[in-house]
Amino acid sequence: APFSGPVLAYGTEGLKGMQVAMQLQPYLDNGNGIELVVEDDKNEPALTVRLLKKLVKEVKVSAIITFSSTSPVLAMAKVADDYKTPVIAAIATNPDITKDNGFISQLVFDDNFQGIVAALFVRDDLLIDTVAVFNNPTSVYSSHLAAEFERKFKSIGGEITDTISLTEETADLSKVIKGVYDHTPELLYLPISVKDVIRVIREVRKLDWTPKMMGGDGLISTMLGQHKEDIDLVNGMLATDSFAHGMPLTPFGEGARDLYLDKYEETRTAYAALGVEGYAILLNAMNRCSDPADRGCINRQIRSTTNFPGILGNITIGPNGKSQRALIINSIQNGRSKFLFKVY
Repeated sequence: APFSGPVLAYGTEGLKGMQVAMQLQPYLDNGNGIELVVEDDKNEPALTVRLLKKLVKEVKVSAIITFSSTSPVLAMAKVADDYKTPVIAAIATNPDITKDNGFISQLVFDDNFQGIVAALFVRDDLLIDTVAVFNNPTSVYSSHLAAEFERKFKSIGGEITDTISLTEETADLSKVIKGVYDHTPELLYLPISVKDVIRVIREVRKLDWTPKMMGGDGLISTMLGQHKEDIDLVNGMLATDSFAHGMPLTPFGEGARDLYLDKYEETRTAYAALGVEGYAILLNAMNRCSDPADRGCINRQIRSTTNFPGILGNITIGPNGKSQRALIINSIQNGRSKFLFKVY
């Protein structure tokens, strides 16, 4: 996971969740203990692959949980079968992560589902006709999710007023936002980095403009993990995610929440929750193997996870490595995610 750099919250928050899960379940059923080996890949694909090789060949880990994002995990996917070690991708959402490999499984929904659900919610539930879509063309996550939202929204009668490619090098953002404003979209769809979301919101406010805005998964978690000083900027935004504050929890979720609150003062994030679930699912798979260190068996058991009681509800991971779990649409209110809608 990244523990340094611009998205270090992925790793630091995910690790908190795993450490909570370790306190809840420190041993396998056979009495063996679990040791976490933590590596900082800085969310850089080449480094991710080098560390994958190190963990498999030198450290000889039984399995890997990664909190790296789409691009590094796609790089892992290209060589995953060579190392025949199960990998749980905790936050990476691109649908191609599980394509043409047998050893990477997704813990979260993929971006095809996320984009479709977001578009349907905006069009059918909010009754919005016009949207401006922002994307970062250098990000596989951003470009794919934006394209999937745009495709679905147009297919159900919505109008895309602008498609804006935005990078950190984009010159004169104020002029770009003024051009979007002139086309009067009712909503801005922003599946872009948190830093870029903040930049866009600042420019929107300069125009005294109040369109609805919607971000992708992880928005509130990254804000809480790295940008608390700007949390007020996203107040009122919509976002897709895996969790929402205040939703009913399973008994497993209640135990994890209580222990987290005892251990940390910070607000719980989706990354931490996925850390709890990823660890628990991995141990469940190991416990179903006669040799809990058998990588092949662990991988098969991960991919036959059925109705595992996660924090909010059941999680199933199929033979193709895809998870079936709820996607939540939230409104961000006072630094927390407020539940609006749940889709399976």
